[in-house]
Amino acid sequence: MPTPPKTRARWVRGTLVGVSSAVTTLGAHAAAGGMLPQGSALVLTLLLCATVGAVSCRPRTDGHVARFAAPTAALFAAQYLGHMALSVTGHHHASVDLIPGAPMLAAHLAAAVLLGAAIAAVEYLYAVCASVLCWLRLFALRAARPTVRVRRRVTKVVVARPVLTTGLGMRAPPAPAAV
Repeated sequence: MPTPPKTRARWVRGTLVGVSSAVTTLGAHAAAGGMLPQGSALVLTLLLCATVGAVSCRPRTDGHVARFAAPTAALFAAQYLGHMALSVTGHHHASVDLIPGAPMLAAHLAAAVLLGAAIAAVEYLYAVCASVLCWLRLFALRAARPTVRVRRRVTKVVVARPVLTTGLGMRAPPAPAAV
């Protein structure tokens, strides 16, 4: 049984959340003056972002607010977990800061809101376009029309033959004369 477009749209949402949170976390860290993480810090950050992306494709989002809130919350959580992973693995050169400062929180929140809105729009448009293409496929394909089978029945038609017009007459005497 093929998967419906809404389910595939949720998979697209999870993939986009995982990829964009990893790119945002690693890119923001590099832009803030640090170098790109390497080794265990990179692997841990990528695993956390991929896990959050995989988990974020599970909930069904019906409605505009839920469709926006689900990827936004997942993006913010993945970025926060990525920041913690980079702090714990010693990639931050200052100190272990599990709670980032206000400017960094604002930047992560702004990125999560912008990317969450974009991902919600992509998820909705993917579901709509996939549904429309499924319906158009029904009309666009030129399938061979089924051939009409004609069944021939052999029937015996019984027709009453006119007896008086042939000149032979009737073979039996009339009923009143027979008595």
